[in-house]
Amino acid sequence: GTLGGRGLYSPAYSPRCESRILPTIQMSALETVKSAGKYVVYFAITIGVIGQVWPTLFLRLPMGFIPWAITGNIMPPYFDPTPFGADEFGTWAKDGDLIAAVGAKSGTNWMLYTAHQIRTKAKGSVETDYTDILLDTPWIGFNMLPGQRWGDTLLTSGIKTLMKTAVLPDGTRVKDYWDKPSYPFRIFKSHFTPEVLPIKAYPKVKFLAMARNGMDVVNSFYPFFASHRPSFKSRWGGFPPTYGSPMECLNDFLPGGTLAGLYFGYVKEWWPWRHESNVLLLHYTDAKKDLGAVISKLAKFLDVQLLPWQSARVRTRANIRQMKQIAHKFDYTQWAGDGSKIMCGKDGCPGIDGALIRTGKVGGGKAFFTPEMTALWDAAVEKEFGSDPELKRWVAKGGRFS
Repeated sequence: GTLGGRGLYSPAYSPRCESRILPTIQMSALETVKSAGKYVVYFAITIGVIGQVWPTLFLRLPMGFIPWAITGNIMPPYFDPTPFGADEFGTWAKDGDLIAAVGAKSGTNWMLYTAHQIRTKAKGSVETDYTDILLDTPWIGFNMLPGQRWGDTLLTSGIKTLMKTAVLPDGTRVKDYWDKPSYPFRIFKSHFTPEVLPIKAYPKVKFLAMARNGMDVVNSFYPFFASHRPSFKSRWGGFPPTYGSPMECLNDFLPGGTLAGLYFGYVKEWWPWRHESNVLLLHYTDAKKDLGAVISKLAKFLDVQLLPWQSARVRTRANIRQMKQIAHKFDYTQWAGDGSKIMCGKDGCPGIDGALIRTGKVGGGKAFFTPEMTALWDAAVEKEFGSDPELKRWVAKGGRFS
């Protein structure tokens, strides 16, 4: 080391000088560390306060969803459980309504569209019968803008009010899409679980859940997140992220990851409710193997009697290949936001094929996962589902359950 440009072993060095200087240096270093420590503490406190008082401030940052998440805010950042509060739910839901709370990337749009075709008995033109997934089958508990609320504030109308009063640019009312008098029941989208949904308190409201092989779910999320429009990502603090590698994607869904609740949490929370009279728990693989059987089961659950030719027509329209022909109807028009679509769609983002309706393949995760990823996943499955062999088997492959 040097002191004033001179080495400790230079001719000018003096032991008495060292005895005075070294303690001074040590004290100075200690004070610097203490001072830095205070700044770290102050910074952490500030982040924590923002996270509790004004968390949407984080979302203005390029990767703001990270401090949003680590300060305990709900993920994804546009989820909102408020509409499903025990007292609030009854102010908008009606007996007979269907809450399609399918697992993320586990057939949500597929089941929403299938349920819609069942309630209409596949009448009308495919082109005009279903306009947009957020209009005909609204996503309840989804904020289209940071800071948006379900209920009204002093200055703005909440989504609950807008669902009844909002008028689209073409002059049509949002309410006339999802609440048609001709519908025997309304259909609403959600990704929440019985931890949020008031299933017991509202036995005449029906809840549809659907799970999928977890490796296939992760495989599906990888291109799905990348297919969101840049403007949407920017609005939500960089969420959802475009992953740099499959391993990055997997890490978010492993136990302890930012999005682990979207798969492991979802499955574990729905499983104990599978025998409730107002719950229908399905598996994606079963729908792929025999869509007709799933349509029959869902129609029975919804108290809709389909004639054989009607059931066949529903099956034709709900086929993945057929849905790809109208993929633009599943790009999510943000009618309570800026009117833009969430997904890139086929031509919405240069250089990105952002079509939301893809192949829906079963088993695609095996090719997506590297041996290292597979080992991590197998360990996670054993940790989360290993204590219940039936759940572990069913969530991987579908089939009957006891």
